[in-house]
Amino acid sequence: MKMKNTYLTLLSLILLYGCGDSSKEEKRELIKPIKYGMVESVGGLTTRTFSGITQSGSETNLSFRTGGLITNLDVAVSQRLKKGQLLAQLDQTDALLALEQAQLDAANAKVQLETASSGFERIKQLYETNNASLSDYERAKSTLSNAQSSYEIALKRLEKQRSQLSYTTITAPMSGIVSAVKVGTNEVIRSGQTILVMSREDASDMEVQVGVPEKYISQVKQGSPTKIRIPTLSSNFDGVIAEVGYSSSGGTYPVITSLINPSDEIRPGMPVEVTFTFGDETQETQLIVPVKAVSEDESGQFVYLLDPVAEDVYEAKRATVEIGSLTAGGFIVRSGLMQDQMVAVAGLRTLYDGMKVSLINQQR
Repeated sequence: MKMKNTYLTLLSLILLYGCGDSSKEEKRELIKPIKYGMVESVGGLTTRTFSGITQSGSETNLSFRTGGLITNLDVAVSQRLKKGQLLAQLDQTDALLALEQAQLDAANAKVQLETASSGFERIKQLYETNNASLSDYERAKSTLSNAQSSYEIALKRLEKQRSQLSYTTITAPMSGIVSAVKVGTNEVIRSGQTILVMSREDASDMEVQVGVPEKYISQVKQGSPTKIRIPTLSSNFDGVIAEVGYSSSGGTYPVITSLINPSDEIRPGMPVEVTFTFGDETQETQLIVPVKAVSEDESGQFVYLLDPVAEDVYEAKRATVEIGSLTAGGFIVRSGLMQDQMVAVAGLRTLYDGMKVSLINQQR
């Protein structure tokens, strides 16, 4: 009995030890998500680089002015086109029948006009020689006027049907290249629906669109110079800001930059890096740290720097700092920090030196 109790005691200790290790392992694997900010430079000239994409400045969406069934669409992405080239066509059966009827109506109206004109001339001569009454003359004149109106209406209907027939085809409005094809043959489309997209195949027509975060958009000015790098081509280009968006999408504002020295190798859709220069070179450069990043204890003021140690994992490191006056952007840094360092801005009391964390509120 005594041996049995000893055995049970040992087994319990083993189980407790195993559970204790598991609990510690789970605790070690727990990575706390925290908010963070950046140590930034203000005053003087600073640069920021944002990602973008090349695009054609003359990109055109092509569509039919009428709906119907597509019977011909012999184009493909990247295909080069000549101005006036037939690109797509709808089923023309109904349009051709309507055109034939309009042509027949116009021909009949013309015959009636010629008959009425001949009759009027005859009555007019008889009336001038007192061989026809005034009522006969007025009746012939009215018949001619009605025939003239009917003929003009028939011609307008004929012209309308010719236009309707022309609406069933799309031709290239310029020489260029197909950027995208949105539909296929034997597909029924509606009026105004985009069929394909084409752009001018001209290096001088290329531009770059980039999304600039809200905190920087007020410093982006039309006409300001930029530096553009296209990693695919391993090339650098000069640019100038052409358009600045006034509405945001996903927290960024669209900014269009024109290329000053484009290359024939540039194609729409290439990823780029655009570098903007902000600030005033006459102002003194100062480092700013977010207010919520600074804490203080008996040892003095400090922040928690966030250093990457693995994918999506960072280590919090306590760093002593000396701060100056408070500005609209944060505290002026006198010592202890460098530009573009990441610092924790929330939950500082729960952090400790060497703690593993992940980041939320990602920002540039």
